[in-house]
Amino acid sequence: MSWTNSTMIEVRSVSGECGVFALTDLEQGSVVGVFDGVAEVFTVDEQGNVDWRDQNGAWSIHLKLTEDKLYTIMPPPGVHIEGIDFINHSCEANCRCDAGVLVVETTRPIRKDEQLTLNYHDMDLVKLGRPCWCDHKAPEERCIL
Repeated sequence: MSWTNSTMIEVRSVSGECGVFALTDLEQGSVVGVFDGVAEVFTVDEQGNVDWRDQNGAWSIHLKLTEDKLYTIMPPPGVHIEGIDFINHSCEANCRCDAGVLVVETTRPIRKDEQLTLNYHDMDLVKLGRPCWCDHKAPEERCIL
């Protein structure tokens, strides 16, 4: 189960999707959460497609890719997803997470009610080659996740 600093952030619904928002003004370097999970190994075929074995690959943190295996951190089966697990992607993120440590901290001051985001491209050590979904960026400017 991931840890969330619930005195600083909360999950809110925005246009039918969940995101993480500041409850108060946050200073740069504030630790707002720590990801947790179980190590999982998935098979990757010759075309680069991952066999997620009925798991939601969107929740994965990619750690290492070999010729035919993807090593990840996944939420434990049956655990309720909450808090920091709902942090969304932005190419212009205001938080960072080192995949080796999995601690989420702010990269600049954040105002109360501002949404917190991570750049998933920077977080995942292994890229699967899909463009991000940042609508404000031209397709050729979107980062590859």
